[in-house]
Amino acid sequence: MQTVWNFGYNGSPQNVTLKPGKYKFECWGSSGGINNSSWYTDAKGGYSKGEITLKKQTTLYIYVGESGYASSSTNNNTKSCFNGGGKGYLNQQVMGTYYSMYGGGATDIRLVGGAWDNEQSLLSRIIVAGGGGGSYSYTGGAGGGLEGGAGYSANDRHRPGGTQFQGGIGRVNTENGSFGKGGSVKDSFGEGGGGGWFGGAGMNGGGAAGGGSGYILTKNSYKPVGYTPTSEYYFDNIVMTPGGNTSGAYGYALITLLQALPFLTVSSYNSTQATFKADHTDPTLLTKIEYFIDDVLKETITTDLTEEKTINYTLEDNALHTLKIVVTDSNNATVEKVLSISKGIAPLPSGSTTDEVTNKWIEIKNTFKSGKTSIINTLALKNIDSSLNNTLVELSEKIKASFDSGDASLQDLMNQLMQANNTISQLNSKYKYANGTTYARENSSLIACVYDPNTSHTIKEENPYWLELNGIGFIPDIFFAECEYEPHSDAFYKYFVFAIKNTFLVSNNTGFVVNIAFGKNYSDKSFNLRGSLYTLGKKHVSMDNTGVRVPALNTLNNFRAYKWHAIKFK
Repeated sequence: MQTVWNFGYNGSPQNVTLKPGKYKFECWGSSGGINNSSWYTDAKGGYSKGEITLKKQTTLYIYVGESGYASSSTNNNTKSCFNGGGKGYLNQQVMGTYYSMYGGGATDIRLVGGAWDNEQSLLSRIIVAGGGGGSYSYTGGAGGGLEGGAGYSANDRHRPGGTQFQGGIGRVNTENGSFGKGGSVKDSFGEGGGGGWFGGAGMNGGGAAGGGSGYILTKNSYKPVGYTPTSEYYFDNIVMTPGGNTSGAYGYALITLLQALPFLTVSSYNSTQATFKADHTDPTLLTKIEYFIDDVLKETITTDLTEEKTINYTLEDNALHTLKIVVTDSNNATVEKVLSISKGIAPLPSGSTTDEVTNKWIEIKNTFKSGKTSIINTLALKNIDSSLNNTLVELSEKIKASFDSGDASLQDLMNQLMQANNTISQLNSKYKYANGTTYARENSSLIACVYDPNTSHTIKEENPYWLELNGIGFIPDIFFAECEYEPHSDAFYKYFVFAIKNTFLVSNNTGFVVNIAFGKNYSDKSFNLRGSLYTLGKKHVSMDNTGVRVPALNTLNNFRAYKWHAIKFK
């Protein structure tokens, strides 16, 4: 039985179909390209690892990243790296060979196939290892981790890597990384950003680009709009290592079976019989099949365990009963199905028509209307321990009394639900609210105007850092963001951004944006304060239907997140 699946780079999507079981998934992103044959300045791809339990047979699609280093005897500037490596350019020819400075492609595993840049396919990724950024005279940003590494240039301009929430932001839009794609460069010379969950920023000119971020789906991981995988694909025991691949390497993926598991498919059931089929990742490990009616064992099967089975049973009354089928293997791993069965209410088969569903609801209504005893018998659960049985019988009698008294308690409940619904509706009619996390980014192409109450005055223009948000879903009246961190053991910083729009008359302006930064060494008795005030609606400062773009103070570390809140009054 196969227990390991290896996937190397081949420039195309690959796929595998796995039986239910517990698996370890590992991905390595590819290296970013460099301008010569030496690897001392290359940016390594990342490493991502997680363990996942697949409860049904699953087809997965594997995309292995191409290295950003691609040597050839011709100057080929039209090529782009498979799986998201941003386009760079060739700098020099050494001994008849060209060396490219593309971003490295990411390596990922998905639930939906197609072209590597297909949006629905990208939105089905469950584990990603980012690619490294392209390099020239500086080392590119490493791929992988929660945030890809930053690239740098001679003037100390950095090119951020991708994060969990957005691509790396370059100095011009053509450099920006995006979902699944490293930033490509526009000029005749530059380095491409690494591919990843979000791609790293590219670099126009000599320097190095940012790496792409890694990603592993968990309960707490970021899920963008349109993301399709559900909780059944959550990973445990995750590891994400920036630069976890080796120098000069293409991407790579490895799937390892950790534990074979049993599984069970019920094809049909009714009030007298059920048909099902048991199987196993390794069928030789199956040991027995048991079935229970109301938790009472009726039969144990130990032969021909992988063949389809039909079991027969007899129900004594019209109450709702449970049918439980349990499959066990030699490691005592089990899988079970619990089904509700009744003589009075037969289950609908899968694929039933609308008319069949309607008729079934009528049948259920008539059954409950004519037989409160059925409900009481169900709650009594005749075959459980007497102490618990007595408690449930008391509960069933109370339910019966409530039915007989004219459903007064039900009406009370309906009134409370209606009152709560009205309260929610009132709140929704007065406010809209959204929140999230973002980062302050440098963008020299954007300009803010210092606030002045008289619009006829000469307005000073500045190039601050920026918070840029899209997809909030409404135009805020109030926007607030804050960031705090301790860069070392003797200092603390707190940053605020406050923007207000159209809430009350602000001289001749539509609103303003306040930036405030507090800084304090723990040995100091008070905070140092600095700040700025800008006019909303002038130059590139805006809160409109395209999103929120407001100035922010440089946090001294561009990987510190701002938590933001937006409110609209109706």
